[in-house]
Amino acid sequence: MENRRPGTVRRHDDGVDMWEMVEAPPEARLAGAVAGYASYFERTTSFTARRELAATEGVLIFNLGDPLEIVGADGRAIVLGAGEGFAGGIADATSISRACGSQAGVHVFLPLESLAAVTGVPAAEIANCVARIDDLIGSAAKDVGARLNDTPSHEARFAILDDFLMRRLYEARPFDHAVLWARKQLARDEARGVAAVADEIGWSRKHLAHRFKAETGISPDTYRRLARFERFWNALRARPDDSLAGLAVEAGYHDQPHMARDVRAFSDMTPGELRARLIPGQGGVRDD
Repeated sequence: MENRRPGTVRRHDDGVDMWEMVEAPPEARLAGAVAGYASYFERTTSFTARRELAATEGVLIFNLGDPLEIVGADGRAIVLGAGEGFAGGIADATSISRACGSQAGVHVFLPLESLAAVTGVPAAEIANCVARIDDLIGSAAKDVGARLNDTPSHEARFAILDDFLMRRLYEARPFDHAVLWARKQLARDEARGVAAVADEIGWSRKHLAHRFKAETGISPDTYRRLARFERFWNALRARPDDSLAGLAVEAGYHDQPHMARDVRAFSDMTPGELRARLIPGQGGVRDD
C-alpha cells in the first residue's frame, strides 16, 4: 500500500474560478534543503494572468497543463509546454504568469542555496529572470518533466521530485556559508542592520555587499528591505481584511508611508491596489 506523506489540500470554487492545491513536505532526507511541494490544477474565467511578486527565494515550477507564459522581472518571456519547467532566482521586481484559463503544475519551494544546487548555476545568474530548466541542466530536466506529466497522482509526483532533487543536491557545489548565515540574519531580525551582520562575520560592510551580491544577485540592503516586504505580503494575503497599518507594524515597518514605498517598489502597486487585486483563497494577485 502506498505510504502517504502528511499534506494539506486547499480548494476554491466560487462558480467562476476554481483551483485545487495539494501541499506536502519532501521526504525526510531532504528536510532543510527543500521547503516543500505544491501540486495544483486551476480553471479560471475572471483572469488569465497573475503578478508574481518580488521574493527572497527562488522558484522551480514544472508546467503540467496548457501552455504557460512567464515574463521575468527583466521583461524577457518564455513559454512552457506540458512537462517543461523553469527556474528563477531571487527577484526584487514583479514577474507575470499568463495561461489560457486552465493551468496545472507542480511547484518546488527551495531555499536560494538549494535552487543554485539544483540548477547548477550560481543563484546570482538567474536573479530577476526566468530560465528554462532544460537549458540549465539538459536531459535530466526533460526526463523528470516527462515523468511528472505522465503521473496524475500528487503523491507520485512528489516521490519523483524527491528522487530528482536528491541526485541534484548530492552533486552540487557548496554555497557560501557566510552569505547564507547573513541572509538568515537579515531576513529574520529587523533590528539588526547590515553593518552589524558584517561585523559579526568579521568582514567590512563593503566586502559583505560584494560577496552577498555575487551569490544572490542583489545587495544585502535590498535583501533586508525585500524580506520585510515579504513579511507584510504574507500577512496581507493570509488576513486581507486586517488594517494595513497594523500589518505594516507587524512586518517591522515604523510607519505606513515607509511600508507604502516598499510595496510600490516591490510590487509596482499601492498597498490598496495590492489588496484589491488579491485572488480569493490565497490564490495570488491578478494582473489587470
